[in-house]
Amino acid sequence: MNNDANDNPDIPSAPDHLTPAEQADHDRSVHDYPDIHFSPTEYVVIDVQRSPIGIVRIWLFALLVFIAMGTITILLHQTSPIAISPLVGVGLIITTIAMSLLVGLIGTRIYRNNTFIVTNERVIANIQPTPFAKRTQNVELEHIEDCSLTQSNPAHHVFNYGTIRLSTVGDEQTYIFTYVDNPQEQFRIINHVVQQVDEGEPTKYHRRRRH
Repeated sequence: MNNDANDNPDIPSAPDHLTPAEQADHDRSVHDYPDIHFSPTEYVVIDVQRSPIGIVRIWLFALLVFIAMGTITILLHQTSPIAISPLVGVGLIITTIAMSLLVGLIGTRIYRNNTFIVTNERVIANIQPTPFAKRTQNVELEHIEDCSLTQSNPAHHVFNYGTIRLSTVGDEQTYIFTYVDNPQEQFRIINHVVQQVDEGEPTKYHRRRRH
């Protein structure tokens, strides 16, 4: 995915017409996000990046699974009235390692499949809570009533991550994205885009790439 983000986008004079720079942003977005159907004047402003802390926590959980399964295996070996052959013991060890790796890999895949993309027209949230459940939510920027950033404990500040929340008009829907990396900067970009729409400015922004 494209990790670039806009800073404070400038507003072009003609909202129904893309400048060459904006057209390049549109073409790049179509190329980088083939699963998204973009309107002729739409492009990605920011693809919100998640903190690696989330992945660290997943693998710490996988390590706990390994320790728990290893402990159970050792206890079974020590307390079983039937002698366990070395071959069976090796099989149990391999199974324990495989299960722990599977937990970590599935958790990492689910974590990375949860994405939060803001274009110059809408928010696209890809939500996958389990390996077999996935949904996509879209909301137009003009329907967003409130943006907020939460960093509620010392770990959020030490490791520089937080939670961004977008609420639609009338609290009909809330979009929450956790483990946002560098949350202050990413929230600033999202909030700027939403504020421009709320103030009645055109929603077609000029993109400035980070270097």
